[in-house]
Amino acid sequence: MPAVAILPAMRPRALLERAVDLLFPLRCAGCGAFDTALCPACEARLQPAVGPGRCGNCSAAWDGADFCPRCFGWRELAGIRSVYEHVGAARALVHRLKYQRYRALAPLMAERLARVASDLPVDGWVAVPLHRSRERDRGFNQAELLLRHAGLPPAPARLRRVRNTGTQVRRTAAARAAALAGAFAAEGPPLDGLVIGLIDDVITSGATARECARALLDHGARAVWAVSFTRASLDLAALSAPIDD
Repeated sequence: MPAVAILPAMRPRALLERAVDLLFPLRCAGCGAFDTALCPACEARLQPAVGPGRCGNCSAAWDGADFCPRCFGWRELAGIRSVYEHVGAARALVHRLKYQRYRALAPLMAERLARVASDLPVDGWVAVPLHRSRERDRGFNQAELLLRHAGLPPAPARLRRVRNTGTQVRRTAAARAAALAGAFAAEGPPLDGLVIGLIDDVITSGATARECARALLDHGARAVWAVSFTRASLDLAALSAPIDD
């Protein structure tokens, strides 16, 4: 009798998500046009987060000299590099991947991430982790998905979220920093002076990236860069206001 292949069991939520990926066609995140994640017209309106008019340290919008006030005092990160400003179709791509669980968008987003990431002097990459309860509910970690599709070399260690901090949406920058303090730990072989890259879908206040960097530095990393698909340039006049993303 021929051998019968045993397929791995899948949770009902995972089966539903797989069906959504297969049955629903790609639609542009900006205008809804079919058969593309991002049409040429919407892509032309994206705001790059690199080059002139951006902070040289954290990639937020900034026309002034030196670094912008958003990242004054940051010591944990060697820098942040992002692909696009977190507005318009770029913001819609992040939200559709994360909140609508539309994983078919990940290859396009990861390819853009890889272009920026490949220019950095990084030895290995890790993804910003979700708490296991959040990942179980969502079905995947969007940052890990982007890292996998980007094809970047993995670091020998990885990050774990040791506390469930809940959603950071509608919290101020200070409240985010307080909630995330000590929320991450690095696991695996010591990093022994390696330069580590950190991947996430969006960076807003920078609190998550800084706490992840602190855990990686404590594990032996020499320096940590953060790279995200989008960067939210918080209004300097409203840094103490709740943040929507």
